Amino acid sequence: MIVLVRRVGAVLTLLAAASVTAASPPAVDRSPAMPTPALLEALRAADLRLAAIGLRLTTSNAALCRELQPRLGVQWHALSQYQPPVRSAVRANFHFATDTAIEVVVPAGPADKAGVHNDDGLISIDGSPVKTALPAAEVPASTLDRDAIDARIAKLPPDRPIRLGLERDGARLEIAVVPVPGCRVRFEVHDEDEASSDDSIIQIGASFLDRYDDNALAVIVAHELGHVILRSRARLEAAGAKWGILSEFGKSGRLHHQAEAEADRLSVYLLANAGYDPMLAGQFWRGAGRSLDLGILRNRAYPDWKTRAANLDAEAAKIPAGVPLPYVPPMISLRDTPMK
Repeated sequence: MIVLVRRVGAVLTLLAAASVTAASPPAVDRSPAMPTPALLEALRAADLRLAAIGLRLTTSNAALCRELQPRLGVQWHALSQYQPPVRSAVRANFHFATDTAIEVVVPAGPADKAGVHNDDGLISIDGSPVKTALPAAEVPASTLDRDAIDARIAKLPPDRPIRLGLERDGARLEIAVVPVPGCRVRFEVHDEDEASSDDSIIQIGASFLDRYDDNALAVIVAHELGHVILRSRARLEAAGAKWGILSEFGKSGRLHHQAEAEADRLSVYLLANAGYDPMLAGQFWRGAGRSLDLGILRNRAYPDWKTRAANLDAEAAKIPAGVPLPYVPPMISLRDTPMK
């Protein structure tokens, strides 16, 4: 997740990297500007948008996922992931009483229904204590504490109540949350101008939350979730695909193109299962998504926007009328098919 953002009209602009994400190393020589409460609440709003879309897509498509986790409808953050110079401001705004706390609670999600609040500090999970000590001033920013909580919850039975020991306004309480089973994956807003995924995390660039409405974001997230479900990364690696600039050429280029086409195809079914119009995917590439097509500078792993939109429309048309949801398309078998 990003930690310091600014609203300029409808623009969500990264001002400074005041925390690290799961994909970034701790910064040593950074001096981020001191965040104001308004900026930190803009961050919370951005993370809430992604968390809500992620909850909807992962729980509605649990039938398509082999690996499930309990989805609580929360976003965790840890004071230790914020850069030392801004921790005092961050702690004051988010009321950190323990190192790891709940940044956002998705409205009408499992945690919200159970009575969990934003800024509740985490003390224990199912009666087992978690690290609560606040980080020392000189400790570099790291996501390890937050990631440990995510991993611990992900390993629990996906449909069993989870007892969260919490601290709120100086008082301790325990709340049992009945989760909804959902695909096992984490979501994170980061400071790159891209959306990406591997087999365990989906990262959406902060600029995407500025540019696109929730329907467009759902299209983007569904595509990345398609990669997770289809095990794109593992299958590409097994086929000997390269990454970076070499990913666009020869065998690697063909393999990456295949992976992107598969994720596009699956995304329309994921959208439909979550109650979105599956035609949104094609509409996105004819509209707001065209800005992602750089023409001759486009990454060759992706088709041009016209081809992409037409292919998405064709795939959406394959969904049988009146079929019970969730619908598991035959193409799900691709996750076990070696790429060639």
